[in-house]
Amino acid sequence: MTSVQSRKQTVLVVDDDAVLRDIMARALTDEGFDVLTAGDGEQALAIASTLGGQLALVVTDIRMAGMDGLELASRLACLEFPPPVLFISGFTTERNIPGPLLTKPFGPTAFLEQIGRMLPSVQHH
Repeated sequence: MTSVQSRKQTVLVVDDDAVLRDIMARALTDEGFDVLTAGDGEQALAIASTLGGQLALVVTDIRMAGMDGLELASRLACLEFPPPVLFISGFTTERNIPGPLLTKPFGPTAFLEQIGRMLPSVQHH
C-alpha cells in the first residue's frame, strides 16, 4: 500500500514558451502527475472543455498572445467543473490576479511547493 492517492491528478500547463512549458511539465511528471500541455489559451480551453472535471489544476502564464491567462481563467470558471488556476508571470507589476501568482524566474522547488499548497493531498519527494 502506498501513501499516494489511488488516481493520479492531472495538471494542464499553459505557456507560450515551449522550453519553460516542458520544464514545468517534466517537474510535475517526475512528481507523479499526469500532465497535459498547451501553447496558448485557446488550445488550453479546448483541452479543459473535453475533460469534464478531470483537471486537478491549470498552471498558466498570464501574458500570452491571443487569449491571455486571465481570459483563460475566466473562461475556465464557466465550465461545469472549473479547475483551480495557478498564474505565472515574469512581470512583477501584475495586478488584480484572481488566484495565486508565482513570479518568474522560479525553480522547481518553489514551483512544486506552490503546487503542493494548491493540491494539499499531494506531497512531493
